[in-house]
Amino acid sequence: MGAESGTGIRVLTSRLSPIGLGDGALVPGLRRALILLCLLTLVLLPAFPASAHETTEKTDIKIGVLAKRGAERTLSKWGNTAAYLDKAIPGYHFHIVPMKFDEIPVLVDNRLVDFVIVNSAIYVDLGVRYGVRRLVTLKNRLSPGLHLTRFGSVVFSHAGRPAIETFPELKGKRVAAVHRTSLGGWIMALREFEEAGVTESDLDGVSFLETHDAVVQAVLDKQVDAGVVRTDTLERMAKEGKISLKDFRVVGPRDAEDFPFRLSTRLYPEWPIAKVKHVSNDLAKAVATALIQMPQDSPAANSANIDGWTIPENYQPVHDILRMMALSPYENFGEVSLTAVVRTYRYWLMGFGLGILILVVLGARIVRLNRALGLWQADLQQSEERFKGTFEQAAVGMVHCTPEGGLVLANKKLCEMSGFSEYELRQLNVNDLTDPDDLPEELLLFDRLRRGEIPHFSVQKRIIRKDGKRRWVQQTVSCLRDDAGELKSLVAVVDDIEKTKELERSIDHEQKQRDMILNIAGDGILGLDSEGRHTFVNLAAARMLGWEVSDMLGQLSHAMWHHTRPDGSPFPESACPITSVLEQGKVHRGRDEFFWRKNGSPFRAEYISTPIVEGDEITGAVVVFREYSGGSDASSTGDDGV
Repeated sequence: MGAESGTGIRVLTSRLSPIGLGDGALVPGLRRALILLCLLTLVLLPAFPASAHETTEKTDIKIGVLAKRGAERTLSKWGNTAAYLDKAIPGYHFHIVPMKFDEIPVLVDNRLVDFVIVNSAIYVDLGVRYGVRRLVTLKNRLSPGLHLTRFGSVVFSHAGRPAIETFPELKGKRVAAVHRTSLGGWIMALREFEEAGVTESDLDGVSFLETHDAVVQAVLDKQVDAGVVRTDTLERMAKEGKISLKDFRVVGPRDAEDFPFRLSTRLYPEWPIAKVKHVSNDLAKAVATALIQMPQDSPAANSANIDGWTIPENYQPVHDILRMMALSPYENFGEVSLTAVVRTYRYWLMGFGLGILILVVLGARIVRLNRALGLWQADLQQSEERFKGTFEQAAVGMVHCTPEGGLVLANKKLCEMSGFSEYELRQLNVNDLTDPDDLPEELLLFDRLRRGEIPHFSVQKRIIRKDGKRRWVQQTVSCLRDDAGELKSLVAVVDDIEKTKELERSIDHEQKQRDMILNIAGDGILGLDSEGRHTFVNLAAARMLGWEVSDMLGQLSHAMWHHTRPDGSPFPESACPITSVLEQGKVHRGRDEFFWRKNGSPFRAEYISTPIVEGDEITGAVVVFREYSGGSDASSTGDDGV
């Protein structure tokens, strides 16, 4: 405060001089008193708020978490960790962002997350490619006082199927795994498979199901012969009451000291939390300190089922397995490529090539320019005029972008749709115009387009207008590349589909209203196709017949509830008056008919069966019925023409 205080004192004393209280006019005692008053003023003023309405805004920090068991469970598991960091680190508000496997590189590369909690293999890949740095490693909770900082994979099959005891027995079998980048859900097991002489091509196919729960369910439902998940998955699902451990058999079981879970592979370091490159070291240090100090019995630790966090593990074993399996980021490890040669001898090559290039280019350039200059100028003028007319008068929005998404040129239609002027649009990026909820999908498509995996893409999204309103558009993006295949620019065509979306919403609303009316009706209502199968069942019909709606859809109506006469004899479908309308095309009414419930009990019903006729073709029928209460003409029936 010394320099600032001195400046303040000089300013105050200089302002006193005109009224005779400057340095020369003050007696020593009064001068010292005024200096003391100035010092007190400078010290005490910061203690008072500048405004009664002054508020402190918190900085949003996003923690991306690999959603290995789905987004909902990820939010439930890690939400208390974000709340814990909110309290531990003032001035910041932490959010949990569930991440699918394929979304992680896009979110990190585009700075849409600040920290990541991912499996060890993904962390290593992010560290090499994007400079992500680990802070601490989680301590996986086993029981009170017992935790782990290592994990592995378990390969398992259904106990009710023929036994698969060793990895070679997996040849010709169907296997389910989590994802190709899942360390515990695939990579660890793949290493053991290959060391046992089993390659991926030896299997009858591998299904990657995105979550560990989905893999366990696929084995339980006998959709595959074996599954691969990280250790502790089976035990946690059993503890949650979702499965029974006796239904599964471990393939290639092995033991590890002080490791209580079912295991088929070597052990590797547990998941870390890591900072993305753009995050400051001060914030990273604060987060690491807070996590290490997290109490074992805190809500954050309990909901994540961990005993907190510890100093970072050595992740060299993860580097080793990825290098051994030639997986990202080591897919080209050990190869002598032209790129490596150029990198090593680049200065020699550049000097030699530059000399040759100068001679060749100068000679060829002079000849070509003199020959083509006249024609080129004429063609250029004509091309510019045609392009400008087409571009500006187009009925859809058109824009040229840099490979990074910066807007270079926009036509009038896009300005009308967005509310921005062309100058304002040129200051923006494509991402700035996209609703945040639609941004991840668009970024994935942009990355695939830049890498040359797709020549173009089309996506429906909401743009953010200048007035803050959202508007639905259909955006089609293609790219321009040079002869060497390098991306030069992007071209986007933007079509306004707001009215189409409004129509879709209106149709959806009307459909929901029709469904609601049918479902609250007291009478049973059934829709049949031309073969007599249920196409629609309202709640009243399902309730009277004792079935669930989902069980009835697609089933033959006569065989389900009109199959037997009152005396117990079979009722052939060919004699059924209800489904006969599908051939005769006439309305049929009936009373005192016997309908049969799911549990085998009958009830008397009165009904009307009406054919659905489109043109000259009978496409189905509608049956409306209720329980019959009796009457003098109990068995009367009748037909009406269409």
